[in-house]
Amino acid sequence: MIKLLKTAMASVVATALLCTAGLAQTTDESLQKIIQRGKLIVGISLSTPPYGMTDANMKPAGFDVAMAKLISRDLGVELEIVDQVSQARIPNLTSGKVDILISSFGVTAERAKTVMYTNSIYVDEQMVLAPAQSDMGSLKDLVGKRVGVTRSTTNDTLITERAVEGTIIQRFEDDAATNQALFTGKVDAIVSGVAAAIAISKHTDKFDRKFAVRQSPMAIGVRHGEFNLRQWLNTDLLMLWNSGELQAAQKEWLGVVNEELPRF
Repeated sequence: MIKLLKTAMASVVATALLCTAGLAQTTDESLQKIIQRGKLIVGISLSTPPYGMTDANMKPAGFDVAMAKLISRDLGVELEIVDQVSQARIPNLTSGKVDILISSFGVTAERAKTVMYTNSIYVDEQMVLAPAQSDMGSLKDLVGKRVGVTRSTTNDTLITERAVEGTIIQRFEDDAATNQALFTGKVDAIVSGVAAAIAISKHTDKFDRKFAVRQSPMAIGVRHGEFNLRQWLNTDLLMLWNSGELQAAQKEWLGVVNEELPRF
């Protein structure tokens, strides 16, 4: 009996050691690698104002850029920005081309199958924007209309899912092209975030926000399994919120300050 007990105990210990070894092999070292490298590589679309753009001096600017600067500062490393189109965001992250995504990156259950999210950095509202004189108050009013969206964005996903049959959805490669299609009459309306709509309104009064389709939390994207990096980012986001720096970035670039942000 004693011999059997010893054998059983030995088996339990061996199993525990194997599990520990397995955990050691899969330890998330991404955060330490970034610190040792001395540089954080962030994927940002610089053609998505006011989230990402280039200023008059051809330097990266916008809310996403401001957040990347704050995070790299707190991490104590240099910042490198990789410009990207919307559909390249997740491939750039999963392939290791960038360390994280801060690219007007809306939270969706489908994307969460491929990447992990931090806590939210901004909650946007997806709006229908159209010429001021047009009469659009609901999704059914878009039937027969040409509605522009930026390909592979949450705007694209949302209107594709919710559009009433007969709505004509036209996709463009970036927000600049989507906005230009509205300005030139190639589409009758676009689906856009509130901040982007406000930015358009600052330049012209020819277009109005017609109605909201849905709220859209935005967050930072990290690769699956990089829990240490995500935990550090969540910690830093909490500190930036408590210091008011996150809200200041929202106010400066988006013109809207969230009263609170959803957290996982």
